[in-house]
Amino acid sequence: MKRGTLLAAKLGVSLALLGYLFSTIDVAALLQRVRTGDMLLLALAVGLYTAMLVLSTWRWHVLLQAQGYASSWRDLSASYLVATFFNNFLPSNIGGDLIRVRDSSRITGSTTASLAIVVVDRILGFGALYTLALLAWVAAGPDVRNLVGARPLLLCLGAVFGVLAYVFFRPGTARRLMAASGLASFLWARERFEVVQAAVQGYREELGRVFVAFGASLTLQTLYVLFFYAVAHSLRIQLRLDACFLMVPLCVLIQAVPISFNGWGIRESVFVVYFRHFGLSAESALAFSLLGACLVVLLSLSGAVVWTSRSAAAERMAG
Repeated sequence: MKRGTLLAAKLGVSLALLGYLFSTIDVAALLQRVRTGDMLLLALAVGLYTAMLVLSTWRWHVLLQAQGYASSWRDLSASYLVATFFNNFLPSNIGGDLIRVRDSSRITGSTTASLAIVVVDRILGFGALYTLALLAWVAAGPDVRNLVGARPLLLCLGAVFGVLAYVFFRPGTARRLMAASGLASFLWARERFEVVQAAVQGYREELGRVFVAFGASLTLQTLYVLFFYAVAHSLRIQLRLDACFLMVPLCVLIQAVPISFNGWGIRESVFVVYFRHFGLSAESALAFSLLGACLVVLLSLSGAVVWTSRSAAAERMAG
């Protein structure tokens, strides 16, 4: 019941926000802008997103290697495609991570160890987004640096990532927090904590691979910004590249807050605010956001094909 109520609330937030935004624009003009888009630039966006999927799979492979696990590129690629599909079609954008945890537990032999690896993968991705946004903010001119809410958001996120870095680079910190919280008195929590600690210690001993994975994350998130930049210019929206490098990472970080259905409505609202800051219309912001998001959803359908084929193969083996 609680899960159903939460889902209904998230859907309500998304529908209310989208309904309000559409009521404030010329929908016919928005559709005309999309229909007359530059197909060559859209094809470029598709290519950039495909490169992102390849790079994401390779980063996961590197993180598994850092823990001493050998993995098949083919299996990881299939799993990542399925995970991307579930991330886009389940109410929560962590549904795909559960698929990856399940699949990689066959490699690691431990669900907890697989979860730790996927969490590190996620943290590196968010850390790269934050780094790109911070670099864009520092390098930009006054008009970009004064983007609505950018400064306080960067400060708050900087504190969060600072704490995570402190815990990672100071062995024993997590153990002290575990003891202080009282969780150490529970055997179940203690056992899983030790597995996670072993994974974290493995990454401390393989910092070279961790930095390689972070470099992959930076490249991946750069491609994501360029994906949206290509979408903007395919719609003939004169969005500046320096603005895009601040807007897109900040929006992705904001929409990760689980108060809507996979960020729908939140993402569009944030882009409307950001576009207006740069003198661009709400209609342009909605076209930009919706086309980019719909492209991601459509491309993730390849994961449904992989999932269906895997299910069919499993049924044949069971039969």
